[in-house]
Amino acid sequence: MKLQVLGCAGGIGGRERLTTCLLLDDDILFDAGTGLATLDMEQLVKIEHVFLSHSHLDHIAGLALLADAVLGKRVGPVTIHATEKVIATLKNHFFNWLIWPDFTTIPTADDPILRWETLEHGVEYDLQGRLITGYPVNHAVDASGYWVREQGRGFLFTGDMSTTPALWEKMKGEATLGKVIVDCSFTNADFELAAVSGHYCPKSLLDDIQDMPHSADFLIYHLKPGQEEMIMQELKDDAKGRSFEALKCGDQFVF
Repeated sequence: MKLQVLGCAGGIGGRERLTTCLLLDDDILFDAGTGLATLDMEQLVKIEHVFLSHSHLDHIAGLALLADAVLGKRVGPVTIHATEKVIATLKNHFFNWLIWPDFTTIPTADDPILRWETLEHGVEYDLQGRLITGYPVNHAVDASGYWVREQGRGFLFTGDMSTTPALWEKMKGEATLGKVIVDCSFTNADFELAAVSGHYCPKSLLDDIQDMPHSADFLIYHLKPGQEEMIMQELKDDAKGRSFEALKCGDQFVF
C-alpha cells in the first residue's frame, strides 16, 4: 500500500494550508478536504471509494467538487463510506440542492455519480486485499477512525478526535501497526477548548496513548495554524521515548 498525504492542516493560513485528505494507492480516499484539489483530472477519475471520518466542512469540502469534476468522465459511481449519522447530515445539509446538488441522483437516480454505503463500526471491509475497519471515536459530531492494513502491515488514521480509551485499548495489541496518524489540534494552554471541541492537546493525547507500544510512529495532523511548533514541542517534551513527527502535505508512506 502507498499512502499519500494530500492535506493535513487544522485550518488555513498556517504551515500546511490544505485540509485533511489522504490517498491510498490511487483509488481510495480518507476524507476529502481541500487537499483533494492537488489531484489532476486523470487522478480524480481513478478514485473509487471515499471513507469519511466525520461531516465537518474541512473534511468534506472536496467531496462536492470531486462529484462535479468526474461526472461524465467515468463508469459507475464513487462510493462514499460513512456512518448512518454522517450520511444523514450530508444529505440534509450539504447535498440538498441548496448548498450543493444531490449528486446521488445525478445524472439519474439509477445511475448516479455518487452512492452512499453505510459504514458499520467494527466490520472489516476488504478492497482488493486492503482491509479497512472503522471504529467510533469521540468528537463534537459522530466520527470514525480507520485501521488500514495489507499483508501484515498497516496504519491507523484517527480522524478528528478527543479522549477515546476504547480505541487505544483495541489498537495496543495490533503488532502490525506501523504508523498512527492522530489529531492534536491545540496546545496545553487550550486544554478546555480542545476538550469541548472534541480534539486532543498534547496532555490529553499522551494520557490516552500511554499503553501503546513505542514501535508505532505517531504522526500528528490537524495542528492549528500558528500553533504548530508549540504543539509539537509540548509533545516531544513529555514523549518519554515515543516518536512524534508533524505530518506534512506531500508526505508518502509505503506499507
